[in-house]
Amino acid sequence: MHHFETLTEAMESLRERGYTHDFEPKRDYLEESGSGLKIKSDEITVDEFHRFEGTSDPGDEMTLYAISTANGMKGVFVSPQGTYSNEVTPELMQKFSLDERPETNLEGSVKPIHGVGLGSNGQ
Repeated sequence: MHHFETLTEAMESLRERGYTHDFEPKRDYLEESGSGLKIKSDEITVDEFHRFEGTSDPGDEMTLYAISTANGMKGVFVSPQGTYSNEVTPELMQKFSLDERPETNLEGSVKPIHGVGLGSNGQ
């Protein structure tokens, strides 16, 4: 998987690979922007994600999720850091927690940095 420098570059690549729908979170579902179709969390699979950090403002951090749905739609969901924390249910946001999702491609994710002389546990 390619590491993208910009959000625009990643979105263009995903669109070329068929992720043509845009999703927006609502309380307990995602809504497809063009049709208004409501998609519940159990109908969503996160295929890959890419995180982007602002060069001068940590508030510019965003995560781009490539999503497939049970009905065959493929699209993207862009999550600015903390923006949706009070607008959606924990059940929906749990779907985007990638800690226990071995099937999700994590190559675009930010890797932890270990200091020189420190072990993998940070000591």
